[in-house]
Amino acid sequence: MGRPIRCAVSLLLAGVCAAGAPACAARRYVPPAGPGTPFDEAATTWTAMTARCRDARVFLAEIRVDGWVGASRQRVPATMHGALTRGDDIYLEVPAPGRSVVQMAGRAGRAVFLLPRDERVLRAASRDIVEALTGLRWGARDLLNVLSGCVSDPSAAVTGQRYGRRAAIELGAGVRAWARQDAGAWHLDAASRDGLLVEYLARDGAFPSVVRVTSTATDITPLALTFRLTQVQANVELDPDTFVLNVPDTFVPMTLEDLRATRPLREGKTLP
Repeated sequence: MGRPIRCAVSLLLAGVCAAGAPACAARRYVPPAGPGTPFDEAATTWTAMTARCRDARVFLAEIRVDGWVGASRQRVPATMHGALTRGDDIYLEVPAPGRSVVQMAGRAGRAVFLLPRDERVLRAASRDIVEALTGLRWGARDLLNVLSGCVSDPSAAVTGQRYGRRAAIELGAGVRAWARQDAGAWHLDAASRDGLLVEYLARDGAFPSVVRVTSTATDITPLALTFRLTQVQANVELDPDTFVLNVPDTFVPMTLEDLRATRPLREGKTLP
């Protein structure tokens, strides 16, 4: 298949992590209710809480995904190498002995997706490919924001309401974050965006280590996915070719509908 496309990320991440523990049994986050009181420090609090993730131009991790998507609750377990940038560049691979199960790479919101074992190829917007695989219509920048703990790029003046030691912070464009004050410091508990509840269940150092995403709106794909992140690194210099895939001439085109029908993330699953 030409140049080994996994090398730039795999060497930095030092191999595949073990499969995660069973899906977190934590109850779904319940936001504070009622009018609250004006939280005049919302903007400065949010800036302080997200300093590390806002500084992350490049975000690398081993990502274990588990859960289900769609009305039939189709399982989508996978462990993947991931590299995401604020320029909307993406690299994802589900590795396996021999040929990888899935490879995806692209720049500026466009991507090439390969099923090496099936010798199939798809070229499309990266957010459309991610949606076909997981139900989440997020591109690289969206994934970086959610998984790193920034939730989204604020689109308006940040405001908020306070509920004792908890607060709701409005980020604009219908995005809201909920934070908790502990020992004088604020910590991100959850957020809502795109008809989804995003829960930050655990952290390891500066970044989240367990993120659960659940659909809450009725007009989007139903899903419940848990992301476990290990070997997280930020602002690592990557070879530009990391985001380019060499496609053999023998590979046959496929469609987004092909992916939605099978969501071939688990090892050994093939298209019909």
